Amino acid sequence: MILPNGTSKLTLTDTLHIPILGADLISLGVLHRKGALVQSWEKGLMILKDGEDLFTAVLGRSTGMLYQVQYVDVSNGSAFVAKITSSMCLWHRQMGHLSPRVIDLMLRNQVVNGLKIGDPKDFNHLCNGCANGKSYRLPIPGTSTSQYSKMELLVMDLTRPMSVPTWDRFLYALVVVEVSCCYAVGHLLCDKDETGPTVRNIMAMLEWQSGLKARQLRSDNGTEFINTTMSQFCQRNGIIHETTVPYLPEQNGIAECAIAVFFKIVCCMLWSAGVDLRYWGKAFMYAMHIRSLTLTSGLKKIVPYEA
Repeated sequence: MILPNGTSKLTLTDTLHIPILGADLISLGVLHRKGALVQSWEKGLMILKDGEDLFTAVLGRSTGMLYQVQYVDVSNGSAFVAKITSSMCLWHRQMGHLSPRVIDLMLRNQVVNGLKIGDPKDFNHLCNGCANGKSYRLPIPGTSTSQYSKMELLVMDLTRPMSVPTWDRFLYALVVVEVSCCYAVGHLLCDKDETGPTVRNIMAMLEWQSGLKARQLRSDNGTEFINTTMSQFCQRNGIIHETTVPYLPEQNGIAECAIAVFFKIVCCMLWSAGVDLRYWGKAFMYAMHIRSLTLTSGLKKIVPYEA
């Protein structure tokens, strides 16, 4: 910090990190609560505490009515010039933002020649580069603890076009899963435009067989699900249509896993039987049928067809 009679070093505590903020702000009210005094002098304000000058602030032209703290930027050129005794912050940047704990361990064990740090414990602030570059999304839980009643939630997904069409020229497979009983219903499609009418037929069949009305639908943001026809159908029947976050298929994990399980069975049957790949459609419908008649991890002592 620049003072009338020289410079001083100041460390601020209990600060808030706001990466998108273009400047560092210091509250005079917080300083006053911490015991600091504010005095006016010819060039601006003088901040004191316990009889010692902390820093000065002047009213700059570019800051409007905000006072600008007078300081010396000691980090300018630090990425290109290294002194014999450097700070922990400088070595942290030069070593690719390596953890200060690892740098301190290397210093104490003398792993690197020429590694000299004035005060290893001086690095006590959050690095903006680390905060932005090392941040990551939390993992999606492997299992869900949510409980649903029958026909409360239906999840659906459509496969990508297969490289080999079936004998009937089907390229897509649509899967709709009733979450509470893990019962899956599917259909083979020649084109993605057939998704809307097929979903409505499957929902009508499930509602008539169960005697209950569907309440929620969940799908990804594909145009086969997000369109005017599907929106009008849900509004007309009072159905809530939930969509997943873009590029996060884990939110529709039940439908994604169901398709993966079905196609594992398809691959096993086709390879063991040695038949043409164009039979994948028949194998897919059979795999979905037998999975509805066998035990699953989501149910206990009952199969999805009887649940």
